[in-house]
Amino acid sequence: MIDPLTSSIIIMGVATVVLSLHVAFRFWQQSRSIEGYDRKRLTTSIMFQLLGESLLGLGTLSFAVAAHLNMLPHFSSEAASSIRFLMFFASSATTIHLYNVTTRLNSNGST
Repeated sequence: MIDPLTSSIIIMGVATVVLSLHVAFRFWQQSRSIEGYDRKRLTTSIMFQLLGESLLGLGTLSFAVAAHLNMLPHFSSEAASSIRFLMFFASSATTIHLYNVTTRLNSNGST
């Protein structure tokens, strides 16, 4: 039987991943109808940020489920490290991308 805390963590993890993907999809839809290059770039950058967030949620959820099912000890060091690397890469790459887009937009607007 799944304990209530683990159930809550898994439900919250699934909800977080689904929410991030849903909102990323909505930003993608908006970016297709937005006029203006700057607005489109910002909307697309936020979409990528949300996709990165969903990847982080999915990685965290995979570790939570594996721990609950007592499968975590069966993860090889390489597999666990690869998942963590992918999570950190997604977080840093999307953050850098969003920062670069907003910096360029700010510098374009001030000239």
